[in-house]
Amino acid sequence: MKKACRLSPCSLAALLLAAMPAALGQSVNITSSPNVVGSGARALGMGGAFIAVADDATSASWNPGGLTQLERPELSLVYDFKWDREDFSSGIHPEMDGPHSLSLTGINYLSAVYPIPWTLAGRNFVVSLNYQRKYDFDRQLRLRYRDATPLALGNIASLFADIDYRQEGQLGSLSPAFGFEITDKLSVGMVLNFWHESLMPENEWKSVIEERRSFLINGGYLPASWLSFRMEERYKNFRGFSYTLGALYKPDDRWSFGLVYHSKFTGDVDYERSQELRVGGVPGRFITQTRHKEITFPSAVGVGAAYRFPNDKLTLTMDVTRREWDQFVIHDPRNRDPRMRKVSGVSGLPDGTHDVDATWTVRLGAEYVFVNERKPVQNLLPSLRAGLFYDPEPASGRRDTLFGLRRGGDGSPDDYFGVALGAGLLIGNRVNLDLAYIYRWGDDVRRDTFGFAQTSADVDQHAVYLSTVIYF
Repeated sequence: MKKACRLSPCSLAALLLAAMPAALGQSVNITSSPNVVGSGARALGMGGAFIAVADDATSASWNPGGLTQLERPELSLVYDFKWDREDFSSGIHPEMDGPHSLSLTGINYLSAVYPIPWTLAGRNFVVSLNYQRKYDFDRQLRLRYRDATPLALGNIASLFADIDYRQEGQLGSLSPAFGFEITDKLSVGMVLNFWHESLMPENEWKSVIEERRSFLINGGYLPASWLSFRMEERYKNFRGFSYTLGALYKPDDRWSFGLVYHSKFTGDVDYERSQELRVGGVPGRFITQTRHKEITFPSAVGVGAAYRFPNDKLTLTMDVTRREWDQFVIHDPRNRDPRMRKVSGVSGLPDGTHDVDATWTVRLGAEYVFVNERKPVQNLLPSLRAGLFYDPEPASGRRDTLFGLRRGGDGSPDDYFGVALGAGLLIGNRVNLDLAYIYRWGDDVRRDTFGFAQTSADVDQHAVYLSTVIYF
């Protein structure tokens, strides 16, 4: 039986004034870091193990040193379809338990490649212009949240909230690339990545959180005590520059080895935050803040090896990539809270509060081409691909303690694993179609999303990539 709320009007008003700041402060902080996007159906059908292969237009993304293997002008387009599901479970907030899903589509990669018809010192030289979608920010969560705050005289204020969180957007670059053959066995390449709104329309992201809260004292609803809250944060006019260096070494006709480096870079962005608050049906107050921020994105280095069997049908490949997520920092020099002027992009906590380990991604892939030795020319040349990968995500590494989620963490990443399947068809040596399916999963991950103890998610991600290449 609910405890009766028997208070005088003056006492009721006093308790309401005392509890309202707590109620207003109970907004759930949600942290989301961007997802690194891979490129190309062929490469991803091999599990993304492509650094030592890099023999198609997506070489600019995986290893620009492989561009010199392209012998004809070509145009390519890659489109993707994604479905993500997060199933959260919380020991202290079981009302938050449940799945959250999201689906999206978009252009993954677009490129034009042109081998220079004349050589430099007798060596091949290839240029390309590429659009690369590098980071995705899309996420959607709908949940319920409850909390209680003790007040004076043994009274208890309770909060019931329905929360709708949406984050959407992307970051891509316009990237001219160059590949040059140093010797018969060694090629190098460079990609210049220009991140600018004038070159890349809609190169921005935003997050919106909407809440409707009910405010109770001792289990009884108070008159005009419901509250609606909406906050939108928008990052726009992103500007920055980065580069990618790559090398491909082929000691013989069977083995190839690749090395690639993606530079760290800092981008300038215009930040805008708007808030609207309505209490008890009274018209709300609208507050807008604008200021400048800087975001530093991490560097990465990868190595790969590939072996092509003597019949030229089967290729096996392996990649290892290290990404320095401790470099992922958001600089907000005009923030009113000095502690929040430099925060980790992984957890949203002040930089230095916890460690952030680098992630090591390991990928294994295979491709089998159905070459018919009895036919000198094949109008239809099919191929099959498969891959396995370990692809962790950065995290604070905070763990549950007796008193909640500890503030510091060892920086250990969240473990994710995946499988890939792919198929390709070369038609008349002019058009190439590739299809890939990726399944990636992680269990007991994303503890940094809410920052609550005993709260994590099981994640399932499905993606389909479709590539079209036209040769000239």
